[in-house]
Amino acid sequence: MFENIGENLSAMISIPTVSGAGNEPFYHIEEYRNYLRTTFQTLFTAADITPVGEALLLILRGTGSRLLHEEKTPGPLLPVLFTGHMDVVPAADEASWKFPPFSGRIADGCVWGRGSQDMKGPQCALLSAFESLLEEGWRPKRDIWLYLSCDEETGGCTTGRAAKLLKDKKIHFETVFDEGGTICDDFMGLVKGKAALFGIAEKGSLEYRFTALSQGGHSANPPAHSAIVRLADFIHEVEYADFFRKELSEGNRAMLRAAAGYSPDTIRDKLLQAADEQGDYPILHEICKDADTLLGATIAFTMIEGGTAFNVMPKKAVLTANVRVSCTEKAEEITEKLKKAAERHNLLCELAGGRDAAPESSTGAPGYLAMKASVEETYPGLPVIPFVLGGGTDSRHFLELTDNVLRFSPMYALPEQGRGVHGDNEYASIQAVKDAAQCYSVLLKKL
Repeated sequence: MFENIGENLSAMISIPTVSGAGNEPFYHIEEYRNYLRTTFQTLFTAADITPVGEALLLILRGTGSRLLHEEKTPGPLLPVLFTGHMDVVPAADEASWKFPPFSGRIADGCVWGRGSQDMKGPQCALLSAFESLLEEGWRPKRDIWLYLSCDEETGGCTTGRAAKLLKDKKIHFETVFDEGGTICDDFMGLVKGKAALFGIAEKGSLEYRFTALSQGGHSANPPAHSAIVRLADFIHEVEYADFFRKELSEGNRAMLRAAAGYSPDTIRDKLLQAADEQGDYPILHEICKDADTLLGATIAFTMIEGGTAFNVMPKKAVLTANVRVSCTEKAEEITEKLKKAAERHNLLCELAGGRDAAPESSTGAPGYLAMKASVEETYPGLPVIPFVLGGGTDSRHFLELTDNVLRFSPMYALPEQGRGVHGDNEYASIQAVKDAAQCYSVLLKKL
């Protein structure tokens, strides 16, 4: 089964779809869409298709009904949505790649190139599963929507339009399935071997700008508390103080409890204790090197600009920071804290954009349980661990349309493959893509 999946993925990668201003020579999205229509012809023939800008929204009409959870009268099955993106990030330093990033080279049982992991590999697996099942005569019981995004890597503006279109149709999804977690090794040092990481939430991302104004002048006569010095003092305060609320969310507690079931005896009891901790979380810090990323918001200072010459004191210096915020703290609280700290150093603080964290979905939701059963059937004995993503996905645009989002691609990736995502030498194992397609096939039949 799925004999041609490697060749199909190779062709998908060889069509560059780099989104974003300045990347137009590498954004052959129409060619890519046409390839999908030709290669997955049964799916595209069976589905109703609505273009949304350069993205595509497909629907396979369902045939069945069931008893609703809360009511004892027959009703239609709620639809589900699979969302994934066709665009990729640039491959800037081609000389560092083993094979050209848009060659789609097949070597050593793998397909090499930009997008093989993020996310043309999982997309190829999902579309192959649809195609194979439809060719066998399968039809879904419920309506299944499929959204192929064109600009996820640059913020998903088109996806916002697609979400509004669906909202105007008053559609509510039982589950939205998106990328996020994968099958990986040695999860956070807590689970040895492979584990399937089910993303039940994602942190929010906030952009802040801190501006220091000064009189300027010559560096031979530097004033006290210059613009750059005040920014440096501010960075030091924020970096080394317990600035944000330290709190373990329910999703992260569920992650620790799930990990305990597959962890070495030496830390199993401590994981369970950490899952119930409050206060300073000493046990969590003892057993988990990434404890601080689990305990609420983090701040990273990412850009700074100011002077015009080495011997001129700048009149203005600007610092940019990215705050990743969890569901335990809102943007309003973060902003208030940063503004007060900025005032202590005579700085202006501006929230330049971003979003709060997504709500955490239930591990008992139908979509979660269906995917879990599908993973366990496809990969017997594989641990399933819920977790909270630090990054963002297109699913955030659909939060008003569902109570449950599952961010997971059932495809295995080695640690070095994970580093290739948005980096150099991205590649996917053909067998891993086949296994993912099989898992999606099992899932589609369960929905």
